[in-house]
Order: sequence, then C-alpha cells, then structure tokens
Amino acid sequence: MSYPHERQVEYWTSRAIEEYFDNEGYTVVVLPNSPHIEKRIPYDHLFAGQKIKVFGLQYKRLYPGNPDYWLIDIPQWQRAKRFPWIYYALSQIVSIRQRRNALHLLTIVESHALGPQIASSAAKHAMRLKDADLGKNKILYFRWGGFVRALFGCRVGWSPASIDELRGNLADAKSLLSTLADLYIVPFQPGIVVKVSSSWRPLEDEGRFDFGLDENNGWA
Repeated sequence: MSYPHERQVEYWTSRAIEEYFDNEGYTVVVLPNSPHIEKRIPYDHLFAGQKIKVFGLQYKRLYPGNPDYWLIDIPQWQRAKRFPWIYYALSQIVSIRQRRNALHLLTIVESHALGPQIASSAAKHAMRLKDADLGKNKILYFRWGGFVRALFGCRVGWSPASIDELRGNLADAKSLLSTLADLYIVPFQPGIVVKVSSSWRPLEDEGRFDFGLDENNGWA
C-alpha cells in the first residue's frame, strides 16, 4: 500500500489554499522562489499602509504504517524552528480521491512546538511523527479554519513592523526558503496575496516582478 507522493499532496493543498483566499475576495499572485526574493517584490505598491501577516508552510505527506506517520527531517526542522512564522502542513490524504478535500485533511503545527517530541526521539536525521504524538505532547496544532481565524486574530503568523524588517527576515531565512514549499504575504483587508512557491523555477533572465503595476495608479 502506498499513499500519494509529497509533490501531489503539496500541489492539491496549495491550490486549495489559493482557492480559499480567492473565495474571500483576494487576488493570489504566485511567484517563483528565486535568489534575493526579498528584493524583488514591490511591497510599497502592494501593501502600502496595510497591515500584513506572513506565514510559511512546509508540506509533509502521510506514510502508511501501524500507525501512519509523517517524516520530519531533523536538520530542516532545526533551521525552521528559528522562524516562528513557519509551520508544518501535515496532510492526512491517503488517496487521490481525497484531493478536493485537501484543506479538510490538513493539520498545521508550529515548527518550534515539535521540540519536545524531537528531543525525546533517538533519531538523528529524520523522526516519525504520529497523530497521537500531537495530543500526547500537547503540541499546538490547527485545522485550516482555526488557523485562519488565529492568523487574523494575531495569534499565529508574523506581522512585520516595517518593509525593512520583512526584507531582513526573508533574507535571513533564505537557505530555508529555498526548500520551503510556500510562503504567503497576506494583507488584513482583501487585496493581493503574494504566494512565493519553490515549486516554480524562475527564468534565468527574469527581472524585478512588477505585477502589472503602474507607478501612479497601482494595480494596472
């Protein structure tokens, strides 16, 4: 028995999140995760005067077992825990038939919250995380609806104080962002959501992303 591959789960879940924001009145713009991404997004045009939230998702597929489990790469986790706005997106999809219910089968866990579980494990490179571990170790986790409410209720995610702070933190997280599946920049009021995806490969000669923005009129 085998479950869908991680790239499949990542795609289905990522698309479902896009559709969620689209249904809420946002326009989702997807960008490739490329070098110096922090310098390539026109924040002043997109988010001028707006409060924004930032969060990243690292998708993990479910593996069959007794019980089933997610595989957590420990070196990757050690990098991720430095950034409290990065979360593990643990999918419970076991069949391609469930692809349209990807958000309903998603558990979101704070990366740093996995510390006690990893510390108690003898694993050095990868740890098997089971569903029962979440409750047993009092690891904070969310379903998608609760995560969104907590995001806009300022209980999860990161709200940069300035564009400089945002750019600085994204630059600091560059080595992790290269493997991070999705990074979201979401304004509190419906507008443009920027999704930076490592699934997209940038063109070698691409310039600064302008989003079709006009200098005087904003969104063209």
